[in-house]
Amino acid sequence: MMKFMRKAHNYLGLILFVQIGLWFLSGLVMAWLPIDEVRGNHLKHAVTTSWHNVTVTPSDILRHHSSAAVLSLTHRINEVGHADPNTLHAIPVYHVVDDNIAYRYSALTGEALQTMQESAIRKAAKGQYAGTGDIGETQQLSVLPQEVQNLSAPLWQVNFDDDLNSRFYIDPNTGSVLRVRTDTWRLFDFMWMLHIMDYKDRSNFNTPWLIAFSGSAFLFTLTGVALLYKRFKPKKKKR
Repeated sequence: MMKFMRKAHNYLGLILFVQIGLWFLSGLVMAWLPIDEVRGNHLKHAVTTSWHNVTVTPSDILRHHSSAAVLSLTHRINEVGHADPNTLHAIPVYHVVDDNIAYRYSALTGEALQTMQESAIRKAAKGQYAGTGDIGETQQLSVLPQEVQNLSAPLWQVNFDDDLNSRFYIDPNTGSVLRVRTDTWRLFDFMWMLHIMDYKDRSNFNTPWLIAFSGSAFLFTLTGVALLYKRFKPKKKKR
């Protein structure tokens, strides 16, 4: 039995040593990287919306829609505040969904709002950016890259020429930054991929690879414990 344990332990070690090393390495890197920097929070200014000056009520807006319409509150990036240049102001907006069609109205004037154009997106991106770089390429995406695959298209992608290759993904209706992606995030994401062994979507924690290697690593541990016990087990003294 112990001979079988020894062989199983040796073969499992040969199979697992690379992946176990990657688990330790990826866990170490993810623990070492500050999560706020991974998320890019340090590169983004906060957005404030004041509803105190609203002159249009929800009933004024819903009067032009069917009884099944659903209204919610949102905002749209307007301009950087004069009192605090690091605080971005936004106008209050009513968001109405009627017959699966979305409408947006200014809560200050009641006028219908269209999606933001590139010039407005660039101003909104610059106002929310807390880094030291300048805006580079800007494009509207109908097909999203892997790093924001959980969001919905279309989105504006705004690149900055800073040291982290920062990238803002902006909602075309509000001008708000939905995601910040940097080289720090991309390193974390790569390590996460190695850790959960999902090499495609990087989001599935139940991949067959992970289950198989985790089970094998557990057996490797058990056989190692059995061998250690056999080696260091106290021997009975002969009378």
